[in-house]
Amino acid sequence: MPLMLSIEEIGVLGFEWPKHALIKQYLIMESGGIDLAQTVERMQSSQAFHRKQINEAYAFKSQTGADYADFTDRFDDIVRLERELGQSIAHLEEIMAAAEKGGAEM
Repeated sequence: MPLMLSIEEIGVLGFEWPKHALIKQYLIMESGGIDLAQTVERMQSSQAFHRKQINEAYAFKSQTGADYADFTDRFDDIVRLERELGQSIAHLEEIMAAAEKGGAEM
């Protein structure tokens, strides 16, 4: 079951919205509410993709001894995005937990 909250309801729970600009890129809204669970799922999928790229880069570096710059100019961006996704997901999960504890009956 989707957890839908409005921006106002998120504020009532005491959370800054969106706090992380990255959330806006993944946001799923329906009927004036934010589908937090689907947004988190979308972000987790992207985070897993970036984590896979990071792991592949580490493996390639380990096997060849090459510098990351030898095979990608985006490594720092990929690492930064994976980290920011984790921070954003954690923020949304905090909101979801607070809503499930009793704030969602608004």
